[in-house]
Amino acid sequence: MKPFIMVSTRPEIEAAEQEYESFLLQGGLERDQLQHVHLEEVDFLGSFQAGDVSGVLIGGSPYDLSTAEASKTRTQVRVEEQVRELLAVALREGVPVLATGFGLEVLAGYLGTPTSRRYAEDLGATDIFLTAEGRADPLLEGMPQTFTAFVGHHEGAAAVPEHATLLASSADCPVHMIRVGRNVYGTQFNPELDVERFLQRVSIYADAGYGDPGLIDDVLTEARASVDEHQAGRVIRRFVEYFAQD
Repeated sequence: MKPFIMVSTRPEIEAAEQEYESFLLQGGLERDQLQHVHLEEVDFLGSFQAGDVSGVLIGGSPYDLSTAEASKTRTQVRVEEQVRELLAVALREGVPVLATGFGLEVLAGYLGTPTSRRYAEDLGATDIFLTAEGRADPLLEGMPQTFTAFVGHHEGAAAVPEHATLLASSADCPVHMIRVGRNVYGTQFNPELDVERFLQRVSIYADAGYGDPGLIDDVLTEARASVDEHQAGRVIRRFVEYFAQD
């Protein structure tokens, strides 16, 4: 099988490594089947060959697209540029992509749709509702019409981008999953996070402004009780199964 590529956009190495481990687990992949790339460390696109991979997974980030350009770090600017360039290659060459969190926000921006802090969600579990198109999508095959997933983001896409199909929403964030064409996907929720890995993520980002730090213990208690079965992870497994190439 041609390998998948896992692209980390997080500046925190521990969080990026944990995220990679989560995608490995949910995708049912071995390490040689999922190559890990830290965008802030390497010029990934200089060596990327579309025909050599089965697909690309783009992880989340604490970065916000709506941050004023003058206030963005050089690393954030570079990461945003590389993700946009990667998406341009994928859309042009037909490379399957699953972009999560920040990755969806960059995808929406690339398609001309800004983000809005109106659609932020605090750290925690939320109900995700499939649209009619979502229920018919191959990556969501067999999923219940409503499932619980973990979230935590400062902003979300302000509308469904042009040329995109809306697959899922939540009560507070209308654009939670989209498809562009046949094989480029974006999720605002975190399909890689089960309860254990959500607790790890919270320990790293507890003071990052995703909610009231004084309520973190309550968030953790609620998380432990909220998700009996990790349905969201099936999105990653289906992406791998559907797009794997020999």
